[in-house]
Amino acid sequence: MSDRILIVDDESDIALILRLHLEDAGYVTMRARDGIEALDILSRDSFSLMLLDIRMPRMDGMEVLRRTCELYPTLPIIMMTAHGSEPIAVEAMKRGACDYIAKPFNSDELLKSIHQVLSLSKSRQENRVLLQRVEEERQKTEAILQGMADLLVAVDREGRVITLNRRGVELLGISREEAQGRLLSELIRTDIPVEQLPSQAVLKSGEPCLDVAFVLHSVQGDIPMLSSGTLLYGPNGEVAGSVAIARDISVLKALEQDKEDFVSMLSHDLKSPITAVVGSIDLVREGRLGPVNGEQKEYLEAAIESCDEMVEMIDNLLDVHKLEAGKMVLSFRGEEPQALITKGVARFRSMARKAELTLTTSFTPELPTVMVDRTKFLRLLGNLLANALKFTKEGGRIEVSAEEVDLDRVRGRIPPALYHPDNIPSDGHYLMMTVRDSGMGIPEGSRAIIFDRFVQAQHRRRTRIGGSGLGLAFCRKMMDAHHGFIWVESELAKGSSFITLFPLPVMPEEEE
Repeated sequence: MSDRILIVDDESDIALILRLHLEDAGYVTMRARDGIEALDILSRDSFSLMLLDIRMPRMDGMEVLRRTCELYPTLPIIMMTAHGSEPIAVEAMKRGACDYIAKPFNSDELLKSIHQVLSLSKSRQENRVLLQRVEEERQKTEAILQGMADLLVAVDREGRVITLNRRGVELLGISREEAQGRLLSELIRTDIPVEQLPSQAVLKSGEPCLDVAFVLHSVQGDIPMLSSGTLLYGPNGEVAGSVAIARDISVLKALEQDKEDFVSMLSHDLKSPITAVVGSIDLVREGRLGPVNGEQKEYLEAAIESCDEMVEMIDNLLDVHKLEAGKMVLSFRGEEPQALITKGVARFRSMARKAELTLTTSFTPELPTVMVDRTKFLRLLGNLLANALKFTKEGGRIEVSAEEVDLDRVRGRIPPALYHPDNIPSDGHYLMMTVRDSGMGIPEGSRAIIFDRFVQAQHRRRTRIGGSGLGLAFCRKMMDAHHGFIWVESELAKGSSFITLFPLPVMPEEEE
């Protein structure tokens, strides 16, 4: 679209000459005979530029310039003046005109001036649009930051506050204006040194600082916080400071305490009655309260097994909780794998016979000593065997095997969904214990998630076979504590193999 130019001049011949030159150059023109007519036209139409004569009847050019600048501040104006009136034209430029030309004018100079002013006007318009967008984005960002429920603070390289959001103002009891430029160490009080706060630590290390817990001594009281920080960069990529976000975790702390109380209740209020129930059943089964026939004894033993399963589930939940909280104390010592596994399997032989299952073991000769927590190892093996017994039909087989393997031999079998390749050692020797069954198998999509808490494979949930979904979660946590690995290999309707790798101690080389 061609640029439209308004010519404001009371001399018809000059206005005609201007119109011919401008239209030959491709512009669209309109003429106003004086200032009043010009203001009227501007109120009804829009133009890219106005050529304005200084000396005109009814309203001179300087007054038209003043009103136009007030009403249409983005409209560029070129003043036209006779020779000898240049000082007036210069004054007009001080009041908002973009340029001036002297009469009589040279057409080339005229067109050059118009082209320059229009180009400058378009650049200014683009800049205004960009600045408006930047301001809109700034306002959006500011609204987000101020609306955050978390405390946000940005500091420069010296640790002086650049900005503080609304939540920060509320907790620190200081306005944003008062905080700006002050050292953060002067404004914030915590139970850890200021240097350990993410906003400060990241400036020293140059790396993101994540999940730092501390107690903030705020004007609203002591509040537990969890904070992370990262570097701020300037337009040229230089470090300009850091920004940190701190979240109030009071609710999480309360939930954690509720969880502790629940676990404590499980360990005492549930296990104690179950122990009493087992003791009472034992009295009846042993005939101390009267004769017991074979069928009654069988039912009593089933009741004791159910109580034992309940205790096992409670122990799994307790141990998973302790492992996640870092409160589990393990006692590692050297154990003979064959003897330990044989002991663990022996407990399940009677159950396997009752279920009409074949339970066997196999070992390679001269297995090396393995460093494990004996009690937890037996629990892990017990969970895997209980799982195999539960999901293997009558006439099936369960086998527990153990052998020494080099990690390179089995590395490709460890699922990346469970263990990232970067977290697997480059080499090493391991004890590989496998619990293999001929049960229903596990779908591929469930083979990683079954090691999460309270999860069972979807097709197993349809079988109505009970389970808390904690047994395999305990196994995963326990293998992590032993710096080992656990995964399952399975084929539907053919069975599953749960494989565990326990690191073997590095033996010192014999002296020659």
